[in-house]
Amino acid sequence: MGKNGEEASDMEHLQKTARQIQAEQTKLQIFEAAMRLLEVQDFETITVRDIVQEAHVSVGSFYNAYPSKLDVFYETYQVADNYFEQRVRPQLTEEDAVERIRHFFREYAVYNSDISLFALTKVLYNSDNACFHRENGSGMVQLLTECIQYGLDRGELASGHTAEEIENFLMVCIRGLVYDWCICDGGYDLKEKMKMYVDALLMPFCTDPRQ
Repeated sequence: MGKNGEEASDMEHLQKTARQIQAEQTKLQIFEAAMRLLEVQDFETITVRDIVQEAHVSVGSFYNAYPSKLDVFYETYQVADNYFEQRVRPQLTEEDAVERIRHFFREYAVYNSDISLFALTKVLYNSDNACFHRENGSGMVQLLTECIQYGLDRGELASGHTAEEIENFLMVCIRGLVYDWCICDGGYDLKEKMKMYVDALLMPFCTDPRQ
């Protein structure tokens, strides 16, 4: 490839990168606008037009970024994954695997019960939410699986099940607790109830009954 061809290729690459950056910025604007609206409006009353007006983008830009209004709010799963990877993972340093798992779920309770996220939590807990069925290897689910595998490797957890099976069991049950908390309109301390449930749920898997 001649010099002119290389320069054209470099320019095309830069343009693609600029377009990608702009698309990411637009997507972030839409997400942040939707979150602001959710603080002052019920989810059912928020329209796509409300969101684009708040975000100062076009309707076309909205649909380039998200298939639907609900998909905007599902973006929070990526935000949550980033939070657990960047903030929670470095904190999970307990030598005891069971304590490490308890710590994970304390953070999960805190994250879900944050006042600013309460309305969003109620939106996300619906039967059509495919994000609950994300494959292992994504974000917080992977982090929990690693904590459980750590316990299996150390012999603190019984090896009759894989780490993925135990993770799935725990998350299904804990999501049920969070759903109940939503139904009760946040009427009890999720952190306290989370501790009670996690201790009970871990009991069948612990090799040391004193844990």
